[in-house]
Amino acid sequence: MLSDLSFLKHFRSSLSSLILLCCLNSVWSQQEDATRDEFFREDQFYLGASFMVLQSSEDNFSPQGLSRHIQWGFVRDIPLNTSGKIAAGLGLGMSFERYNTNFSRASERIDKVQYTIAEETASPMFFSVHSLELPLSLRWRNATPDNFAFWRVYGGVSLRWNYYNKIRQETFEIKNSSDIQNLGAVAHLSFGYNTWNFYLAYHLSPFFEENVMDTNGQPLDLNPIKIGLIFYIL
Repeated sequence: MLSDLSFLKHFRSSLSSLILLCCLNSVWSQQEDATRDEFFREDQFYLGASFMVLQSSEDNFSPQGLSRHIQWGFVRDIPLNTSGKIAAGLGLGMSFERYNTNFSRASERIDKVQYTIAEETASPMFFSVHSLELPLSLRWRNATPDNFAFWRVYGGVSLRWNYYNKIRQETFEIKNSSDIQNLGAVAHLSFGYNTWNFYLAYHLSPFFEENVMDTNGQPLDLNPIKIGLIFYIL
C-alpha cells in the first residue's frame, strides 16, 4: 500500500513537471514565432557574372572582344524595420575583371606612363584585375519569414581593394603594375525575383593612376559599365 502511494506521488510529481515543461515550451515557442515574425534575416551567398561595356576618352578607342566580370561572396542582412521588407546589407566578397582593349603601352618615365591606340595589326592589350570587395547596400524585398521566393531591389556601393593585376600583350606581361589603382568604389544595382536577378554597376573611381597619360598628355581613363546577372542563395 505504501509502495502504491509512493508511486502515485511520484507519478503526480512527474506529471506536474511535464505539464509545467509543456507550458514553458509553448510560451517560448510563441515568443520565438513572434520574434521571427517581427525580425528575420535574409543572409545570402551571391554569385554573379557580367559583361562590361568599355568607354574611354581616348580617340579611336575600341574594345577587343568581350570584357567580363565575375563576383562571389556573402552578405549579412540587417533588418531596418519590423516587417523585414527594408534592410541594410554588409558583405565580403571577391571579383575578377578582364578588360580587352586596343591600347598600347608606349613609354614609361619616372613620373609618367603613356598609352596610345595600337595599330590595327597589333594584338589586343588585356588588363586582369583581382579584387577583394566590401559591398554595402540598402535592400527592399516583399519577403516573409516563410517565403523564400520574392521580388527584390538592392542598391549600394562596393569598396574595393585590387590586390593583384596583370597587363598583358603579345610582346610583354607586367604583374602588379603601378599603372592601375589599388583602391576603388563601384555603385551597383540589382533587381529581380527569387534567385535570378539583373545586375548593373558603374565604377566611381578611376581605373588608372594619375600619372598614366594618353597621347595628348591628359590622364587616361577607362570606364566600364557592367551588365549581367547575379544569383542570391539563402
